[in-house]
Amino acid sequence: MQTLIKTSKLIDGSGQAARLGWSVVVEDGRVVALGPTTQFEGIEAEVLDLTDGVIVPGFLDVHTHFCYINEAGFQQSALQPNKVAMLNAGLGNAAEWLHQGVTTTRLVGTPFDLDIELRHVIEGRALSAPRMVCAGRMMTMVGGRRTPWDFMKEEVNGIDEARRFARTHFQRGADVIKLYCTTLLEANVADYLARVLAMPDDAPDPGRWSSLTVGEIAAVCDEAHKIGRTVAAHVAPTFGIKIALRGGVDTIEHGTELDDECISLFLETGATLVPTLSVAYFQIAHGDHLDMPAVFTEFSRRRWDRQVGMLRRAFEAGVQIATGTDAIIDGMQFYDEVELLVTAVGLDPMSALVAATRNGAKAMGIAGEKVGTIEKGKYADLVLLAADPLEDIHNIRKISAVVKSGRIVARPPETDGMGQKGHHG
Repeated sequence: MQTLIKTSKLIDGSGQAARLGWSVVVEDGRVVALGPTTQFEGIEAEVLDLTDGVIVPGFLDVHTHFCYINEAGFQQSALQPNKVAMLNAGLGNAAEWLHQGVTTTRLVGTPFDLDIELRHVIEGRALSAPRMVCAGRMMTMVGGRRTPWDFMKEEVNGIDEARRFARTHFQRGADVIKLYCTTLLEANVADYLARVLAMPDDAPDPGRWSSLTVGEIAAVCDEAHKIGRTVAAHVAPTFGIKIALRGGVDTIEHGTELDDECISLFLETGATLVPTLSVAYFQIAHGDHLDMPAVFTEFSRRRWDRQVGMLRRAFEAGVQIATGTDAIIDGMQFYDEVELLVTAVGLDPMSALVAATRNGAKAMGIAGEKVGTIEKGKYADLVLLAADPLEDIHNIRKISAVVKSGRIVARPPETDGMGQKGHHG
């Protein structure tokens, strides 16, 4: 049985102008037709009437960690990992993100490959959740600084070990490789940040760093690309961004210390930047309530203007940007990331929506296959909005329903209590 979804405006995620008075026809979880509503008059179909609303593609969060334990805080959950508690946190965060319109997400680093296990649990129980692209544990270099998060990483030393990691990683069920490219060789990060804050912004970095080599990164990328998989690189400092891009990674995660050479390398390689703005912004706004030294908050505050300024330059130069929220901290929402692209960086609402849809799919390597835009043959992953996000980007919060594989899987709390299970698509 087909379903006809009527709307006043359709935004397909491609960046093309919105279509007025268009509808979408769905069958077996896929879009089978779209066009002016008048051309579907008389077809036999169930009708979902949203003639006062707007349809956009399901959102993509390409950088998150569902299995963080919100209540414990970052440090405690790292020092005292509890698999059951982390899986339960993952289930809750997945449900919440689905209610916010996120129909596909990429989980980029969990201990014990818990994201892969989380996906198995969700699929086995037929629970409503976003589609999940999973990275499992991260790869990093031998000899980096010890951190509470080391249980999330696997160390390699040399090209052969890097290649072996990639092959065994995919065997374990991962879809993407997450590289932890650089690490600060400082006994006390807070002291390092204090030194940075005492120096001019254009002064050389006073810290000592270790990093994966271009050769190690290239070996991982070669193994991934041979089987159609992607590589994401966690990296902040300028030199690390350049190493990762020269090694052939598909996405740069964070990339806070961009310079003009980095922007040129992005354009040469076609890599996507996932800036994860909302974490820094949330830290600035609520740092007093988080379990981290105050100097971290001050560092984020001081670097914010430079970060968003370089991001604006990158966007204007043609660098592809995708949305990723990073950590799931109590109070953070996916909407924040999309809105900050407009309110802080200066993107127009359409470009921000493209970052949250088509570009996210491209970053994951699944754009032409399944998701990211509303097109014939793709999954019917849709967000039905009560107001136009092109007029005000904050209207992405006004969700009437979330559709995944053609089924309504979430409605706002006043409609279905938000706690009711939807259909699994």
